[in-house]
Amino acid sequence: MPSGFLILSDGRCLAVRWRYYDLTLRTVAESLGESQAAHALREWILTLVPGVRDIEEVGYGAWLRSDDQQVIPKRLDVRSLTAENQRLFHDAALQVGRRARSEEAKNWDSILVECLLHLSDMVERADRGEPPLSLSDWDAVKPPEKTKIGPGWDQRPDS
Repeated sequence: MPSGFLILSDGRCLAVRWRYYDLTLRTVAESLGESQAAHALREWILTLVPGVRDIEEVGYGAWLRSDDQQVIPKRLDVRSLTAENQRLFHDAALQVGRRARSEEAKNWDSILVECLLHLSDMVERADRGEPPLSLSDWDAVKPPEKTKIGPGWDQRPDS
C-alpha cells in the first residue's frame, strides 16, 4: 500500500511504499547538478528523508526527527517549489531514469529501479504536456497547496 506521495509539477502523482519514496528522493537528490541552486535543493530534499539519528515510530513509514520529535512527512508536492527548483527536480528525475536503464542499475534494488523508471516516464509525459492522468498513481489531480517550500523563495532577483 502506498505511503509516500511525490506530486509533480503538473499534478500527477507517484505513490509508493514509504521505503521507496525515501530511496527515490535520495536518488533524485544525489543526481542534482553542481550549481548553487542544485546544491541548496539537494540539501533541502535530504531533510525530507530519515537520517541515521532519526527514529522509526511505528514501522510502516512514520519516522520522527530525533532533533525535534516531529514526524517526517512522506509527501512532497513539487508544485510548491520555485519554478527553478521544479525544473532542477524534473531534470534530476530524468537523469535517474537514464541511470536506471543503464548497466549501472543491474545491481540496484529492482523495485527502486521500477520506481525511478516510473517517475522518469511521468516527468517525460509532464514535460511533453500530456494530461496528468495519462500516467498517475492517483485518479484525480488534487489542487496544489498554497504554500511555498524549499530553498529559493527568499531570494530577490537582484541578489
